[in-house]
Amino acid sequence: MKPSFWSVVKRRFTHQKKHKAIHVEKENNSIKDIEAVIDFLSEVHLDTEKLLLKMNKLLELEKEREMASDGLLHINIQAQSELMDDLLREYESFQDDSSISAIRVQHVKSELLKNAKKAGMKDLLSLKKKDAQWRRDF
Repeated sequence: MKPSFWSVVKRRFTHQKKHKAIHVEKENNSIKDIEAVIDFLSEVHLDTEKLLLKMNKLLELEKEREMASDGLLHINIQAQSELMDDLLREYESFQDDSSISAIRVQHVKSELLKNAKKAGMKDLLSLKKKDAQWRRDF
């Protein structure tokens, strides 16, 4: 099961003492982040297949609505509404999973830059800091 957005956020914070929350900069584990992104990418096609089926059904219903008589119009719109409820729930979950994976990729990028700095690779650092792709946050 994929972790929820909030479980990922909660892992970033540790609580010390009973009522005092202290943010601790946790050492990023790039391997775990990379593995989690790989898992997401290997499963994403299943999510997109389900979404595509529902979107195609919605398209079909919308085309039918344009030709529907007054008596069938209410039934069609009700069917679209129920389908849209499912779509919104599934799309939100898909979007959350994508956002979490993007955060993980950003962490891996940051760790790579830290490791390059520790290794004294100033040329690589300056090159990547000028690169728009490396500066951009998803």
